[in-house]
Amino acid sequence: MKRIKIDFLGFSLVEELDIVGPFEVFGKIVDVTDCHCELAILAPTEVVVCKHGLRVLRTHPLDQKEGGTVLVVPGGKGAREPSEERSEVVNFLRTAHAGYTLILSVCTGTFLLHEAGMLTNRVCTTHSQFQEELRQKGHTVVPHRVVHDGNVITSTGVTSGIDASLYVVTLLFSNSVAEKIVQRIEYPIPMNQILDAVHIISADNRRTP
Repeated sequence: MKRIKIDFLGFSLVEELDIVGPFEVFGKIVDVTDCHCELAILAPTEVVVCKHGLRVLRTHPLDQKEGGTVLVVPGGKGAREPSEERSEVVNFLRTAHAGYTLILSVCTGTFLLHEAGMLTNRVCTTHSQFQEELRQKGHTVVPHRVVHDGNVITSTGVTSGIDASLYVVTLLFSNSVAEKIVQRIEYPIPMNQILDAVHIISADNRRTP
């Protein structure tokens, strides 16, 4: 039986759907395959208070040494504004990201990747309202809904995390498995349209928007 481990970073003022959207997609893997999929919330505090007040209990603190298959880095106000929690998350990313096969950021989670030095020489995207700010930090930012460069996958605002997670399912399994999840969650965007919106960076187009 295939086993995968998906970790989600949590911190104060994180955008709810940035976590819950991907969590729902990856959670459906056990419904449509015989794979064992372990989902975990990693956070500096026992309770994560999200942007609109949703409270999420962490599974593990940030001191765990074991990596996993995918690390989901959500965005929101807490990903952009300085705080002690944000610093802990960035420090964790700096040391732990190498233990994961794929890093998936949603919305302004890319600012955490920037802070952790993970966007160097990569093409990326982020929420449309913050793309110019990220460019000013020296990065190549493109207006695509999902961007895949190496083992880092970035996505634009909030709902794009669902698209990016479904794309990751195609990488871990197949298009047909992702399509089954689309049907289970009654997502209105078909997989062929989601895949058409993914901008994959190769050696030939690394610096080309």
